[in-house]
Amino acid sequence: MIDRSVLSGAYFSQEHVARHQLDSYNHFIEHNLQKVVNEQRIVETEIVNRGKNQEPVWVELGNIRVEKPIVREADGSQSKLYPTEARLRNLTYAAPMVLEMTLHQGDKVFPVQETTIGQLPVMIGSKVCNLCGLSVDERTEQGEDPCDPGGYFIVNGTERVLMTLEDLASNKIMTEYTERYNEQIHVAKVFSQFRGYRALVVVEKNKKNLLDVSFPSVAGHLRFADLMRALGLESDEEIVSAVSLDEDILTYMMQNLEESECATVEEGVMYVGKKLAPNQTKDYQRKRAEFVLDSYLLPHLNYLIPANLKPGDEGYAEYARDVRVAKAEFLGRMAEACFDLALSKRRIDDKD
Repeated sequence: MIDRSVLSGAYFSQEHVARHQLDSYNHFIEHNLQKVVNEQRIVETEIVNRGKNQEPVWVELGNIRVEKPIVREADGSQSKLYPTEARLRNLTYAAPMVLEMTLHQGDKVFPVQETTIGQLPVMIGSKVCNLCGLSVDERTEQGEDPCDPGGYFIVNGTERVLMTLEDLASNKIMTEYTERYNEQIHVAKVFSQFRGYRALVVVEKNKKNLLDVSFPSVAGHLRFADLMRALGLESDEEIVSAVSLDEDILTYMMQNLEESECATVEEGVMYVGKKLAPNQTKDYQRKRAEFVLDSYLLPHLNYLIPANLKPGDEGYAEYARDVRVAKAEFLGRMAEACFDLALSKRRIDDKD
C-alpha cells in the first residue's frame, strides 16, 4: 500500500507548486523572446539618403537580453530593485530589455549599437529576478519570505498571477457534429496558428454531401472545389487525389465537382475575389483574393516561406504558389476527415 502522504510530501519538497510558471517564464526569456525578434529581424524605413545614389536605409535587429530589475530615482541614479521595495513603493518589478541594432545605408554597415527598448515585468523567483541564487539568510535580509515559491509578478505594488488556460491544440484537425436548422452538419476544423496570429478554418459537409469552407476575412462560406482550384489544383483528378481515393468518398466528391462553377485556377481566384470584394474591379478582386488566401487561410503553413522574403521580392511568387498547393492538400485532409465522420469511419475528437 502506497503512503500517499510521503509521496506528496516528497513532491512539494522537491518541486514547489509554482515550478511550471517559473519554467515557462524562463523558457520565454531564454528562447522565445529572441524568436519574436528574429521574426521581424529587418525593419525597413522610408528614409532615403539625399546623396547621389539614393541608398535605402534599414535597421537589422540582433540579440536581445533582459537585465536585472532596477529602479531609477528622480535624481537619475539607479539601484537594484527587490520585490519588497516594489510592494512598498507601489512600483512595477520590471527589468530593462536591451536590443542590438545595426544601421544599414545601402552597402554601408554602421557599428552595432545596444538600445534599451522597454521594461519587461519580471516573475518573482525567475532567473532574471534579483532573488535568484540568494541564500535563506540573504532573502530574509531583503524582507522576503524564504518559503515564498514565487511564480507571480508585482505590478504597481500589487501581486499578480497568470492563470493557466487550457486550450485546444493548434494546427490539429478536430472533427465534431453540429446542428443548423435541424440539420446535422459534419465538421472538421483546425485552429491554425503562426507568429501570434490564430485563425479558425472550418470545413463542413451538409445533408446534400456538399463541402463548404469558412475562414477569417470571408463572409459566409466558399465552395470547397472552387477554393481548391483557386489554390492551384486545377483538374478534377488533382482535387480528388488531395482528398481520398476511397470509393465511398469518391461518390461524395463527384457531387462536389458537379456543383463547381470554376474550371481553372484563374476562375477560382476570381470566385474568391468576388466574395471578398463585390462590385470592385477585377484587378482589385484578384489581388485581394491572393492576399487573403496567403494571409488568413491556414497561416501555419506559411512557415514554408523564408522569413526574410517579402511580397514583391525575387522568388516570392514561387514560394507562394507552393504554399497554396500545400494549403489545398491540408484542406483535402480536412475534407477526408469530414467524409470519414459521415461514413462512421472516424469518431468525433475528444476535446479533453
